[in-house]
Amino acid sequence: MVIDQRTGDTPQGQPCRNVGVLFASIDAARRRRSYTVMLGCCLNVGNCLFCNRNGPYTRAEHIIPEALGNDDLVLQGKVCDACNQFFGSKIENFVLTKSPLAFWRTYLGIRKKHAELPHVDLSQPKQARGRLPSVHDLHDNLVGFTCHHDYSVSVDIDDEQIVREILDGTRTKFTFVFTPLVLSMMGRFFCKVGMELLCLAQAERAYSDVFAPARAFARFGEFHGLWPIFHFQSGSLRDLKKRSFDSEGLLEEVCCYAYRLLDLGERYVLSTLTIGTDTWVIALNDPFPTPDVRAAFPGKELNLIWYSDEELGGGGR
Repeated sequence: MVIDQRTGDTPQGQPCRNVGVLFASIDAARRRRSYTVMLGCCLNVGNCLFCNRNGPYTRAEHIIPEALGNDDLVLQGKVCDACNQFFGSKIENFVLTKSPLAFWRTYLGIRKKHAELPHVDLSQPKQARGRLPSVHDLHDNLVGFTCHHDYSVSVDIDDEQIVREILDGTRTKFTFVFTPLVLSMMGRFFCKVGMELLCLAQAERAYSDVFAPARAFARFGEFHGLWPIFHFQSGSLRDLKKRSFDSEGLLEEVCCYAYRLLDLGERYVLSTLTIGTDTWVIALNDPFPTPDVRAAFPGKELNLIWYSDEELGGGGR
């Protein structure tokens, strides 16, 4: 991968704390990797950023999962082994198999760290379990996507009714519903990524009380309802893959993800993560920011994805 570190300014003129874009050079027959250095790591002191325990810290915490192509954006000595294990097995595993991030990972052909090509089945559970609703009648189940060795992507449909509707021309799209469970897990994932980016840039600030709700929601799900997520789309599918020729033949460059940490004066700290044509935004220091946050994204249609406590039926408590 080639990491492109950049800087920028917010509308208020405050410098962005952390901006990065990760590219992976991909070719059906070969995959070449090179690296550049990315930001200095924060000091290896203090307790765990999320649970406040004093270690141990034997594992490197990948701020963005390795399964999305990240090899060296890591946080050392700030996330204990227990929290590292929890985020990997519970939060990241869910969003990388049951959310839009899973689709983009498959579409872009981002291999897992053990080099398997990705596949995703976006079916919901057959029965609802837990306090947050996890099924919806309008969701298309038994639909998945597979990336093949030539980096083409196929749609896998195990529902005869859906197949018939496609063949007779009555269906032209799939419907995948954000249930409260999916939004909760995505919100916890984005809070985790955002807080670790902030810790990488400003460790003492990341430990301050103003970010305690985001830290607690990421690790323990402690929050009244769902942490609101903002979303906009930009670019096109053509922008995600660029082909060129070198001495070895055809080379395809794929944009895996981009991230930004925006400090809007003294009001909001926003964390953004872009995968595919989707950009996801959360406010780390205030889950309910005013519409002023739209000023940070001029020309973009920033939409709120959220369920109120009434819509959750009290399940967010």
